[in-house]
Amino acid sequence: MGDPTVVLLHGGSANGWWWQAVADQMVTGPRLLALDQRGHGDSDWVAPPAYAPADYVADLHRMLGLLGLRAPIIVGHSQGGINALAYAAAHRDATRAVVAIDSPLRSSPQRDRFLKRLRNLPTVIYADLATAQARFRLMPDEGEVPGAILAEIASRSLRPVGGGYSLKFDRESFLGRDGIDVLKVVATIGVPVLLLRAEHSRLMSAQALGEAVASNPLVRAHVIPGAHHHVLLEQPASVAELIRRFIDELD
Repeated sequence: MGDPTVVLLHGGSANGWWWQAVADQMVTGPRLLALDQRGHGDSDWVAPPAYAPADYVADLHRMLGLLGLRAPIIVGHSQGGINALAYAAAHRDATRAVVAIDSPLRSSPQRDRFLKRLRNLPTVIYADLATAQARFRLMPDEGEVPGAILAEIASRSLRPVGGGYSLKFDRESFLGRDGIDVLKVVATIGVPVLLLRAEHSRLMSAQALGEAVASNPLVRAHVIPGAHHHVLLEQPASVAELIRRFIDELD
């Protein structure tokens, strides 16, 4: 089928630049489009807040229509993976395949409460860029991400505001409960799906992964050894190779 277009959807509180390390490993092959989803990166915040998967799906569908892209492969990390799965379920004819990377397939009351607490925290404004970059942390803050990658992500995730610097994303995007029953969505998808789980993930459980695979013959899974939630920063070469192999198997 030739080299397809791959649309890359970042996770919550992130932005399109989080895919740079993976893209660097895919300099030949498919065309890559990494988006700043609504409320993230350099995309506008939404007032009143509207950050359910259906909202992200509608944005993506409009964008693909404007670009004239037919049936791209949608790849998402974390919340971006949920959005990718939701898109494939809603627009089967406009999706070639889906890759969801360490996305929570089932939420929990504890996770829901945590997201709501994050949403209600006050916005922190740092006095200068150096301080903001030094204070930048991943959520969850785990794994061994190379310092150069983390520094680049920090620089792409901050914006000048109020005489200082703050994070670019809208805290209202911490929806909680993800807005959909992800496992039920996976069961309905009619295109090939690859679910990638980081071995040490606390978000995509092994049990939920098994249920997802059992629910739909088009779903396959792979566990990335030694990886944590931010696997696309921690092991970009592994992520790139698995995406590339999945694409090759679609032919």
